[in-house]
Amino acid sequence: MGVVAEGTTAPRRSLTLSSKIVLLSVGISAALAGGLTWLGYGKAASGLRAKSELALGSEALLTATLVENWMSERLVALRGVAGLRSVRTVLDTAVSLAREDVDATNLALSDISSVAPEIESIDVVDLRGGVVASTTDEKDLRPPAQRRELQAALAGREFISGVSVSPSSGAPCIYTAVPARGSNGTVVGVVRARESIDRIQTLVAAARDRIGAGAQGVLLDGDGLVVATTADAGWQLRPVVALPSGKEEALRAEERWGTRGAPPAIGAAELGKIRGTGSRRVFAWDLSHTRHVAVAEPLRQAGWSYAAALPLAEVESDARAFLRQAVAAALVGLLAAWILSFVVARRVVQAIRKLIAVSQHIVTRNDLTHRVEASSDDEVGQLAESFSRMVSALRDALTTLQSASGALLEAAEQLRTTTESERELLGRQASALQQTQVTAQEIKQTSALAAEKAHAVLRAAEGAGEMGRSGETAVEESITGLASIRSQTSQIGEHIRALENSARQIGGITATVKDLADQSNMLALNAAIEAVRSGEHGKGFAVVAREIRSLADQSIAATRRVGEILATLGGSIQSAVQMSEQGSRAIGDGLSRVKDSGDNLRGLLALTRENVDSARQIAAAVGQQDAGIQQIFVAVTEQLAMMQQTQQRLENTTAASASVREQAARVSELLARYVI
Repeated sequence: MGVVAEGTTAPRRSLTLSSKIVLLSVGISAALAGGLTWLGYGKAASGLRAKSELALGSEALLTATLVENWMSERLVALRGVAGLRSVRTVLDTAVSLAREDVDATNLALSDISSVAPEIESIDVVDLRGGVVASTTDEKDLRPPAQRRELQAALAGREFISGVSVSPSSGAPCIYTAVPARGSNGTVVGVVRARESIDRIQTLVAAARDRIGAGAQGVLLDGDGLVVATTADAGWQLRPVVALPSGKEEALRAEERWGTRGAPPAIGAAELGKIRGTGSRRVFAWDLSHTRHVAVAEPLRQAGWSYAAALPLAEVESDARAFLRQAVAAALVGLLAAWILSFVVARRVVQAIRKLIAVSQHIVTRNDLTHRVEASSDDEVGQLAESFSRMVSALRDALTTLQSASGALLEAAEQLRTTTESERELLGRQASALQQTQVTAQEIKQTSALAAEKAHAVLRAAEGAGEMGRSGETAVEESITGLASIRSQTSQIGEHIRALENSARQIGGITATVKDLADQSNMLALNAAIEAVRSGEHGKGFAVVAREIRSLADQSIAATRRVGEILATLGGSIQSAVQMSEQGSRAIGDGLSRVKDSGDNLRGLLALTRENVDSARQIAAAVGQQDAGIQQIFVAVTEQLAMMQQTQQRLENTTAASASVREQAARVSELLARYVI
């Protein structure tokens, strides 16, 4: 057992080239042989299946035709009976039958029964369903409505019933019926026959002799009952699938199974699908756990169906024989392919082994002077010649490489010296750029602060301008208000003067009223004196005089109070007139001063507008200066980044030059090992 050094991997054993060539050739041959064999087997199986289906179809058609011909013969015989003069006479005179006509009819029926032994009975039935003549003494107690053959024949149609139990023999049978017509062509009765199906069973069984021992056949009537079959004799009279309850009751009423009950269904679903088919049909049939290929053919005259089947294994037996032969031939071919590929692989491998020996000599001894000789002119010989040219080219390349390695070392040394100088220069430039970046950063901060201050000044100037415009508007409104107040004050003074005049007029009226009151008082006094003089007659007048005197005293007191009030009102009016004149003069002086303030404010607003424009220009200039400083800072930053990238590249170049110098040394050392 070999020992593998630590850190190494043991080489895995693999197949030799000759083994791979042999396996590849045999594998390809096996794949081709297997594919062709399987394809041939599939084609053969498909062809044989199609051929079997064609043979089954022909057999099904033949059997169906034979059964239909047998039925046609039965119907022809019944037509002959229905056409007999004696039968027409019996049916025309069914009410009063002549004995000779009945005897002639019975004789004709007996002759037909003797010629066809499968006929169990022949009956002549009138329009009421009564048997006029018959070959047997049997009595059918069923009403005419339950006898389908009578209903069909009385309607003018020929009829072939399904399979049923014979009431006389208990064996399976069928009923056939044809209409009997009178001299005027109308239906006057029915000729009916009950016949055994032994002949039909014989025709169905004969198919096995024509197709093969494994062939099967089954004949179904229109109701799905088995008429005849080669599969199982116990299938007769049984339905292939379960019948609906209504259908089963109708068949039981027709006594299709005699007095017995309905037998159980076979349970052949495949056969149930071909019941009443109107055209040929190919289907698969599982019979006794054996797969069959089957073909169904319709019997159009009776509405029956016949199916012929053949085991699938029997159909594919020839294909399996072909498969066995093909497999044997494929094995022989594989053996031949193995021998041929072994011979070719051995010849190819010998030439390749020579190339391996030469290449190992070159690898182990580093000797490129060894020659490679080609021993053939095939692909292997061409490979040897190409290998020889490759060794020569490698030898020339190594010679050139030896001369170039020294130059490469010198160039690497010069590159190292140059990169060191450039690295020192770039270091100084990088230091200067860093200082420039620091200075640009400070300028950037100062510029940003100046821009911020300029914007603050601009906002303050704009605020002052806005306040100036507001003040100008307020002054104009004040001037307008003072002018309005002055006008109103003048109007108030005029109204006060008019009120003073009215007060003077009221004072005059009051003096007049006082004079009238004094006179009334004097008159009342005189009237009182005269009333005293008049005695009793003057008492009433004295009362009036007293009242008048009282009223006069009140009027005098009232006029005195009104005078006092008018005197006070006059003083107040004089004071109001003086105050109105003083207020008008003060408003005039204030209006002049407000106008002067408005003029000064307008001048200040114009100056503020000039300051706002100047501040805006300063802010724009500072903004442009800040943008320029930003660009300068970005440019300096980019220059510093580029300088760092350049330093990094220079470091990479230095490392690369060192690597080139190292690799050149290794190449020189490696080239020294070869003998060229």
